[in-house]
Amino acid sequence: MLFVFSLVVITVACKSEETIKEEWEETSPTFTTEYGEMFGKEGSIGIIGMKTITDAGQKWMWHFWGTENISHKEWKVKAFKQGEKEAINPIKFKDEQLVPRNDGNEIIKGHARSTVLFPSSGLWKLEIYIDGEYFDDMIVDITQE
Repeated sequence: MLFVFSLVVITVACKSEETIKEEWEETSPTFTTEYGEMFGKEGSIGIIGMKTITDAGQKWMWHFWGTENISHKEWKVKAFKQGEKEAINPIKFKDEQLVPRNDGNEIIKGHARSTVLFPSSGLWKLEIYIDGEYFDDMIVDITQE
């Protein structure tokens, strides 16, 4: 019985590690919308901007889809580099609140400008929070120059 239990624990641990590796390997794809080419998660988060970041930072325009009205709500981002446990705030400037789209597009519930800066190149998991609640996350392959 102890052998079977140990085998189950080892199998679950291996599966969890495999899932984590797969999660980090799947970076956010590029897609095209009526606002231009974006990267992120189509239908959830889209960012217009470059993944190559200079020492001065890079401007990103964030777009958020959904069913809830998130306009005029505060938002923040936590970034985790692959292999590290400490989160950073990559946002150096941002619109503090999400701005509604005033062009008849009711699918995009909010957008905001920002300037981002990362301490190093690599895979980064971005966790997005709106009004303090988890919204979604994405993996981005950043090149910091």
